[in-house]
This record gives sequence, structure tokens and C-alpha cells, in this order.
Amino acid sequence: MDLYDKMLNLRKAYEKESVGHKLEEKKEFSLVRSILTKYNLPVNNFDNNLGTLIINEKYNEDSSFEKNEFISGSYYYKNNLLNLPDNTGDFVHELFHMASNDMSKSSYYEGCRIRKEKGIFGTSLNEGITDYFTSLALPDYKSKYPFEKLIASYIAKIYGMDIFREHFNGDAIAFYSSFKQDEPFIRNIVMFLDNYHAATQYFYLSGKKIDKEYSDKVSDFFIDFVCEFIKLLQLKKIDESEFLKDLMALMNSDDTYVNLINVFFEFSTYKGKENIFKTIKEEIGEEEFNL
Repeated sequence: MDLYDKMLNLRKAYEKESVGHKLEEKKEFSLVRSILTKYNLPVNNFDNNLGTLIINEKYNEDSSFEKNEFISGSYYYKNNLLNLPDNTGDFVHELFHMASNDMSKSSYYEGCRIRKEKGIFGTSLNEGITDYFTSLALPDYKSKYPFEKLIASYIAKIYGMDIFREHFNGDAIAFYSSFKQDEPFIRNIVMFLDNYHAATQYFYLSGKKIDKEYSDKVSDFFIDFVCEFIKLLQLKKIDESEFLKDLMALMNSDDTYVNLINVFFEFSTYKGKENIFKTIKEEIGEEEFNL
């Protein structure tokens, strides 16, 4: 029996024994579908993928964790496989990933992600959009990508919820084209956001010790994507004050993931988030902006 068959059997066992009713009737599935329907966004991918979804409930046998189960979930676009997380928030997050996956198209496009020869473009925004919709479904959800989510929420404010239509159709090219004349600015923002996202994720996954050089890199990437987003607001004739207030409120929050990022700021040449914010204001010509 190959791995695919094993995973498929796990899905059947989960549906029959653990849940006791049809998988699609489990609350997390109905919750995700109801949010997409509420905002008149496509559910075709969600429905199609649900029918063939492979659920992996447990780590493999050589797991180093005491409890042989996934602490946080992960969804694999290429084979429609879900590593089942151990809490509702992560479960819903991964299901929104599933909802943006068109299995009938090239695996080069995944929601708003574009696979290229040298990496993936749009991973940061993909996570931001996914966390944004997870928070719509579960208001108490603690975002793991707080600044990526902030950008996604402001994209919704500027362009309306329909801007995410092609993301949930699984067509990344069409998604970016939806921004029309703003597409070059959006791509720049995502490029800088990707740099920041990749730097923080690499640090968490590599076990690398924090140092000044790496902290400077993360801080510079952070400043880059924030300033580029403010340029978009200015282009759209939108007062950036609300965004800056929301940004500073987030930076000052006691959120666990924000505090992890603030550590980079403290170790950097900037010596703290206050100086990061000051630099952003100087870059955009708003030195007089009051915190």
C-alpha cells in the first residue's frame, strides 16, 4: 500500500470513526464555506477539493513529539493533503488554503502564489489573506502572520472583498491582473513583503541564533514593505494616517507573534520598534505624525 492509499484510508477512518458523520458536515468545513458564501466568493475549489481531500491525522512514527499528532496544520497544494492540526483556528486556516487551490490547473499557481524557477512569489500575501479570512470566521483567532494579515485587510478596505475572487479561483495571474493599473505597485509590495516573510520564517525554522546582522535584515525588509504600501495609499489618494495608527497599535500589542518580531527590532541597529516607526515616518515625509 503506497502513501496515497494510506492517507486516503486515514481520511475514511476519520470520517467514519472520529467524526461519526460526513466530513463536510464538520463545523470547520461549514464555517469556511459560509464565510466564502457570505462575501460572494467562489466555493468551487473548496467543494471539489473536499471530495478528494486526504487527511493525515498523525505524525510519522519517528516523531519527536510526546503526543503523536500535529501541533499546527499544513496543507499541500500539489496533492490536496491536510496535516490535521490540533485546534480549530489552525484547521480553519488550512481549509482556506484548500479553498484557493484549483487542482485542475498547473501547480505553478496556488491562490495568489506563483511558483518560479527561483522560489515562490506571493507566499506572504497568501498567508496574509488566509489569516485575514480565518479571523473573519473566528474573531478570536490569533494570527501567526500579523503584518501580512494587516496588509490583506487593507487590500480588502481599498478594493473591496471581490478583489479576492481570483485568489479563491486559484488563478494567481488573474488575481494580480484584477488590480489593473495598480498591479505594478501590488507586485512591489508583495515582493518586499515576501522578503520580510521569508527572513522571519527562515529564522524560526532554522534555529538560528538571533544577531545584529540578521535583525537588521528583517528590520529593513519590514520598513521596505510598509513604505511601499504607503506609496500605494498615496497613489490611491487615501490618507495613510489610519494605516499608520493600526500599524503602531499592532506593533505595541502583546500578541505573541508580534513580540517575536519585535525582538528583531531590539537587536537591530534601529534599537527598537519606536525607531523603526520613526524611520518609516521619515521615509514617507510624515515626521510630524503623532504616535
